[in-house]
Amino acid sequence: MNRFHLFALFMLPAGPTLLAAQVPDTTRADSGAVKLETIEVVGSIAPTAGPKIGSGIPARISTVTGEQIDAWEPRLLADALATEPGISLYDDLGSAYKLNLSTRGFNVGPVVGLPPGVSVFLDGVRQNEPDAAEVNFDLLPMEHVRRVELLSGAGSLLGSNSLGGAINLITRRGEGPAEGELELAGGSYGSASAEGTLSGVTAGRTDYYLGGGYEREDGWRQATGAHNYNGFLNLGRRGEQRGISVQAFGAASRAETAGSLPESIFDSDPSINFTTGDFEDLNLLQGTVTGYAPVGPGRGTFTAYLRRSHAERFNVNQAPDDNVRSLTTNGTLGANADWRWSRELGRGVFSLRTGGDASANRVHIQLLTEPPDAPSDQTLSTDVRSPSWDVAGYVLGDYKQGRVTLSGGFRYDYIRVPFEDQLDPGADTSSSFSRLSPRGGISVDVGPGASVYASVGQSFRAPAILELACADETAACPLPFALGDDPPLDPVVSTTVETGAQLVRGPAIITASVYRTAVRDDISFIQSENAVFEGFFANIGHTRREGIELGVQVVPREEVSLYANYAFTRATYRDAAEIFSIRAEDAFAGAPLAGDNDVEPGDRMPSVPEHQVKAGGLVQLSGGVDVGLDLRYTGRQWLRGDEANETPPLGGYFTAGVRAGITRGPWEVSAIVTNVFNSHAATFGTFNENRRSGQLERFLTPLGARTIKAVVSRRFGG
Repeated sequence: MNRFHLFALFMLPAGPTLLAAQVPDTTRADSGAVKLETIEVVGSIAPTAGPKIGSGIPARISTVTGEQIDAWEPRLLADALATEPGISLYDDLGSAYKLNLSTRGFNVGPVVGLPPGVSVFLDGVRQNEPDAAEVNFDLLPMEHVRRVELLSGAGSLLGSNSLGGAINLITRRGEGPAEGELELAGGSYGSASAEGTLSGVTAGRTDYYLGGGYEREDGWRQATGAHNYNGFLNLGRRGEQRGISVQAFGAASRAETAGSLPESIFDSDPSINFTTGDFEDLNLLQGTVTGYAPVGPGRGTFTAYLRRSHAERFNVNQAPDDNVRSLTTNGTLGANADWRWSRELGRGVFSLRTGGDASANRVHIQLLTEPPDAPSDQTLSTDVRSPSWDVAGYVLGDYKQGRVTLSGGFRYDYIRVPFEDQLDPGADTSSSFSRLSPRGGISVDVGPGASVYASVGQSFRAPAILELACADETAACPLPFALGDDPPLDPVVSTTVETGAQLVRGPAIITASVYRTAVRDDISFIQSENAVFEGFFANIGHTRREGIELGVQVVPREEVSLYANYAFTRATYRDAAEIFSIRAEDAFAGAPLAGDNDVEPGDRMPSVPEHQVKAGGLVQLSGGVDVGLDLRYTGRQWLRGDEANETPPLGGYFTAGVRAGITRGPWEVSAIVTNVFNSHAATFGTFNENRRSGQLERFLTPLGARTIKAVVSRRFGG
């Protein structure tokens, strides 16, 4: 279980899927099964060594391996990426299954209505939901992931929402003789899980991977139980020139959430659930077909996929406000095609990659209000459908001569988002968005083990149906959002300039990157001046993210892997803006936390820690024993609702995790402890009225309590 972080200098931009040729090893095992080399026939945004076709625009890519995932048993994708430079986590829903992830000041996660800035893929298939571009991390199959790729920066060729980066999960496949694994785990707060896998390659060279899992826990905060389960299948025939693969995946999850707490309660008992009854009930089905074959002088690939997700969310508000139940169904049919070709040109090699992708979405959103004293008296306040669709094309060219590689390309997107009001057909409307997003860069091999790069590029995202339908200041939306025919919003456009370097010296890999991302027409949720629990989305002008990321990985021998990294992130508003907050309510004038919240250029954006330091490693000892350590410091961050930085920010906090394991033949037993010192520091904060006291307070969400998890697994065959 070696901890290994791969930092690469070339991104392979997918549109969104690429396929690498699979070269079979014809050696047969005693069982008659064929052993295949471990080359994915799946979508990847990871780099290839130039001058391979599509080696791409230089950018920072880090990889979390399957060994790391197995060692630390992360519950969510967000947990698996938390050790990477610039990645921070926060929890505004109050559940360990509902964490949000921030990278370079851009967010992605399960919170509906949070402006998205990162795209997430599963084997190249987009996982951002079409209603609000949220990603339900608890539905992603972490048990079946071989590695996670994180592209930092504007991934314009990866499509909408890739303002601050893109994440891709590469799943496991059968590679040799039949093998299987069973795993049981249990631990703190009633947690228990079971999972099993079966994989291999038949004598006819058909590879298969079948897996499934179940997990549950009671939660350390009151009324925060959760459970989820999934089933997963990869099946394919992969040859040197041609191949086809089929993937089927299903998952369901239910989590009770506690949300944030008034600070007066937080200080006395952070485990309390202030408004008991919130929950999210989710399910997902997805099927994918992928193939590749020679096309003319190059190679073509094709992927088609079908996704369907359903979500029921229930939000309990403080009395006497009505509770809100939302029902959302998303369906997507999509496909993409890609063609790559390369030839010698002059003294170098020219590579061309071109392709396109398209998808059709069917979104249905219903919102019902329920009086707290008569929950059976439901009122259907919103019933909206949106048959949206999008189409895109891209071109990328590389020219490598000697130690220098020049890269350039662009992506064109056209997105149409209709709005069909089932309660008021006269309010039907439609919005269209289009954008040409260019990129270019240069990378140079400056000597043994050293390379540098520089790049500039643009990315954009179209407003989601949720934002478009809740954008009228004069008709604010009750939380979590009542939708109507509202004024159009402008798309968000980001321009990223980045430079970086990598140095390999002996057992050490040292990386550094410096970036600045300028964002135009950023979208934010603005609280209404007329009601505490109402608001609307609006373009707020220019914002900026800039920072430095440093990392070192030391692997002195196979049994030892150590790492350390540092990230400085500054996310600021560049235009003055009137972002209304409950702190500006006349009823709280003179209160210690009151303020106008008038944003000025240079004010820091909330929920973005300025400094982060991380270190750790894994060491294999004699006798099959291994130990691991994970240390993280997350710096201070401003609270949501204080965009003008008028009140004290949340303080920085420190967390530690440890693990120990022993392997004996096919058996492995391990123990993992998170939050060793049981810190309950606040990871997220906002402002609200405590209706029980009538006071304006900070509402805070605590760090999850210390947990201990024991894992027993056994391998079979192979």
